[in-house]
Amino acid sequence: MSLVNKVMSRAKRDYWRWKYHRVARQVLATRPLERGELPFTLLSMVHQRDVSSYLVAVKSFAHFLNPARIVVVCDPSIDPELREAHEFVHPDIPRGGTWERLFAIAHYVEDSYVVQLDADTLTVRPVPEVLAAIRNGTGFVLGEMPDTPIRLLPAAREYALPWAGPGAHVQAIAETEMVHVGLPPETRYIRGCSGFTGFPRSTTMQAAMTDYSRRMGARLGADWKRWGTEQVTSNYLVSNTPGVQPLPFPKYGTPDVATTETAFYHFIGSMRFVNNKYEAASRHAIRLINSAPA
Repeated sequence: MSLVNKVMSRAKRDYWRWKYHRVARQVLATRPLERGELPFTLLSMVHQRDVSSYLVAVKSFAHFLNPARIVVVCDPSIDPELREAHEFVHPDIPRGGTWERLFAIAHYVEDSYVVQLDADTLTVRPVPEVLAAIRNGTGFVLGEMPDTPIRLLPAAREYALPWAGPGAHVQAIAETEMVHVGLPPETRYIRGCSGFTGFPRSTTMQAAMTDYSRRMGARLGADWKRWGTEQVTSNYLVSNTPGVQPLPFPKYGTPDVATTETAFYHFIGSMRFVNNKYEAASRHAIRLINSAPA
């Protein structure tokens, strides 16, 4: 890409980011969120720059499913004291990225169903599949295709091999290597996204997470500290919960595959400020939030 094209691309991103934040800040004028009664915990890890985005994400989700408990794990950039990230560390798991978030989930899941919600998500229609999972105590995960399969580890390896060449993302590397770390043959894996995941109650998740991290760290060495290993671990953990199902795609998905039936958007980084979709969807979400009866 030429220097001129780089400058133009940067200018476009800055423009769409400015337009988005002008809309997202409107969430600050909406009514405070009241405690719900649905029996689950809604947990997110939030960076200071994403506070407005998070408020739109959590309020739009709670417009349809309002939890009995909301937990924010603060990135070190957050000033108010809520739950600090350093509270959720362990010598057998990496630090940074979103590992502290996953360790926090392992703590709260001991006495509650936990839904992990990223700050760059928006809920704009009813999500009955999520409510059914919460009520039934079954896991869910955000998939990457229609009928995202849950595979045994040898099949997960075969699927990931095309992406596992030189310079590969650590997710592909981990997905090809986890079959070699001594996990039980019935172990399963789904290639999902940790940005929106449902974890049923469990008293063994923390032990399973630290065991898996020890095995993978021994296999991958320094690579296991790279960004993306938490997502692999989240996928692994939820894949082996009872009754887990991928959410319908693209009813739950990224904006590039959205249809008129899409209920839940995940605006991953590469799709966030390239056009007006994030701004428009946020404007719609804020209208929904404001439409709730007082």
